[in-house]
Amino acid sequence: MYRMCRLFLLLPVAILTGFSLCAQVNIKGQAVDSSTRTGIGFVTASLLTMKDSILVKRGMADAVGNFELTAIQAGRYRLLLSSTAHQAYSRELLIASQPGDLDLGSMALVKEQKMMDEVVVKGEKRAIRYQDDRVIMHIAGNTAFKTATNVMDILGKAPGITVNGDGTLLMAGRNTPVIFINGKPTAMSAEEQQTYLSGLSPELIASIELISNPSSRYDGQYLGIIDIKLKNEELGWKGNITTNLRQSSHAYSDNAVNLTLGTRKFTYGLRAGYVNGTNPHLYQALQQQANTNWMATRTLNLTAVSDLSLQLSVDYQLQKDQTIGISYKSYNSDRHRTSNNTLDFSDSTRTRKLGVTESITMADPMQRNNALNLSYDAVWGKSRLNVFANITETNNRQNEDIQNTDQSTGTLINYWKTAMKNDILLRTVQVDYSRNISKGTLEAGAKFAFITTDNDLKYDTLAKDNSFVRDAGRTNRFLYDEYISAGYAVYNYKAKKISFRLSLRVEHTYTEANTFTQEPNTKRNYLTWLPGAGLTYTIDASQLISFSFTRRMTRPGFAVLNPFRFYLSPLNYWVGNPFLLPSVTSLLNLSYNYKHFNIAFNLGKEEDVMTRYPEYNPVTNELLYLGRNLPYNNFANIEGGYTFNITKWWKVIQHAGIYYNMQLTPYHGKDYAIDVVDFSISGSHIFTLPQGITADVSYRYKSKSGNGLYIFRPIGALDLGLQKNWLQGKLNTKLNYYDIFNTSIVRYIFREKSIINNQLSHRNWVQRVNLTLSYSFGKAKQKTKQNRTTDEEGRLGN
Repeated sequence: MYRMCRLFLLLPVAILTGFSLCAQVNIKGQAVDSSTRTGIGFVTASLLTMKDSILVKRGMADAVGNFELTAIQAGRYRLLLSSTAHQAYSRELLIASQPGDLDLGSMALVKEQKMMDEVVVKGEKRAIRYQDDRVIMHIAGNTAFKTATNVMDILGKAPGITVNGDGTLLMAGRNTPVIFINGKPTAMSAEEQQTYLSGLSPELIASIELISNPSSRYDGQYLGIIDIKLKNEELGWKGNITTNLRQSSHAYSDNAVNLTLGTRKFTYGLRAGYVNGTNPHLYQALQQQANTNWMATRTLNLTAVSDLSLQLSVDYQLQKDQTIGISYKSYNSDRHRTSNNTLDFSDSTRTRKLGVTESITMADPMQRNNALNLSYDAVWGKSRLNVFANITETNNRQNEDIQNTDQSTGTLINYWKTAMKNDILLRTVQVDYSRNISKGTLEAGAKFAFITTDNDLKYDTLAKDNSFVRDAGRTNRFLYDEYISAGYAVYNYKAKKISFRLSLRVEHTYTEANTFTQEPNTKRNYLTWLPGAGLTYTIDASQLISFSFTRRMTRPGFAVLNPFRFYLSPLNYWVGNPFLLPSVTSLLNLSYNYKHFNIAFNLGKEEDVMTRYPEYNPVTNELLYLGRNLPYNNFANIEGGYTFNITKWWKVIQHAGIYYNMQLTPYHGKDYAIDVVDFSISGSHIFTLPQGITADVSYRYKSKSGNGLYIFRPIGALDLGLQKNWLQGKLNTKLNYYDIFNTSIVRYIFREKSIINNQLSHRNWVQRVNLTLSYSFGKAKQKTKQNRTTDEEGRLGN
């Protein structure tokens, strides 16, 4: 193993030495509009060989159209500039052997003429493209995504992405991805992220990039990245208003407005969203108790949602290559949740009813989230500098009223009230620097984050004299502070057919937890090394093969550290664990791409896996779900995807994957190490019909799976969608019917019935009808400036 590692590390050095005598040139230029002569932001610049059109280097222009392609060797090339609203620009280049800079000056791109709706769509970009370490989905104007109502619909068609019924996302079947906007992280709490993605119209998106194996330049928390590239802007203003009306068992509406204004020096952005309606959730469980009697649990949660979000941003161009930005983000969530629960007790044969307990819980969860961001971006010759500072304050409040009654007699069994307070303050500073050196690019950066949390939960129980008294056994306060210091270095090298990347990230973490009802103070101090490497070989213009290795770390979310009780039903609740350790994942990836086809193989191991496991109390009949670390989880998967046209009006996107997991689970004195293999299939059939109508039939299926303790039943769904533009493309209408057979119900069965004979299910009413209206206006291309936040902020709601 040592020899293999040594050979692997020496391989990039040998490649670098082989090219050490080749002179290199840096190509610069600016993309401008042919009519206004103003810069076109975020144009894609690609350099290809003249002989066989092999991609040599690709980059993206800044907000005013300036781009730079570095470390180019002598030869004949074709430069291609592409933008969603302009015709492609092509130019032949002859690079001499003398090193230096080649400034091409301004290059004018001609605006695309608006096309009439046709039955056959010609010349559109490939819906899904595979490139080096990422998958690129081209959204703007692509028929494959016309019926999508929001980003969640688009991600449902993405290779390797799972959109669960509760709105959470998984990448490669196991990782929760971080959301980026235009290359910058915008991590949010679970509720805020769903609100944002549900309100982001596909009309605003140019492309989405999926990075399943990030390098060490990204924070150790990032096990997967979804980077949403929004459309560019020019001088002038433009806006978009979107309304999404949803009807399942209850009504729900999601409304958003986006405005941008661009001048020669300033760029202003505003986004506001409002969500109103009711989210239903049904939890059911069947459990055999210690006395062999059965308890059937049914809990219907109805959450009335009223969420308001606001984002404001201003960017100012100090000089040609220097920009300073300030942004503010606010998220206000006011909800009211009613939980109606029944506990139905019967004998061991389930033929004789022994009693029924009814429970009514009224809760009013509230969240206030405010964030302020400052950024500075500059380019000096071959160097680039980015400085970012963030401060975020999150305040959560929740009051509960819980009453349990004997159904047969109407007698009040118990009655308690809770008051929860959770305050989190995040402070972050990050500096990133890159410079073109020798035959590649060197990147380095540092980050510091300081997080403080104050959690307080009070339980008051109704006494016999009808007064509420403090429940000392469940009342608690939890203080948690976390300091994170990190640094990284990355070297990228690219030759004609071979490119490689070497990276290293080091993160130091210091935490201090104070649990007042347990040990008074727990401190942790640890250093984590996170290396990475990647190698890509371009076989020809249609084929490439890539290999990468990364080591990533996942810190526990603040909510799962909190040692408070949160009830699912009177006898079912979960408890946080302040002693959880972060998990560390090592992953190898090998992928092969051929035109529209891709296949990828992943092999890895996660240590100190964070999970929850059930613990049954035979005296009280309570079922607790406790947070804990498992020793390790070995995993592997093979994922493939293919996009093709059956006819000119019938397009197919198809994905499939096979997944393996073996999770070592010590439980009740026994180690469970069960091999679990499952598969998934998903796809879409898109039909371009007369009268400018697009129809979509999408499907997904996941076979029986599980982990060391539970078996997961198969789950799948079939969706239908229709789309049509009106008013010369300004008004976009969509009608969608999701989960038409009502099959999206999650079901778990406990493996060891001798310990706990338990099965449960969750239903989120995925079956629904959606009507979406989106209207665009103004005189400029759309670019919604988003706020950059940190990965720590994404742990607020985990």
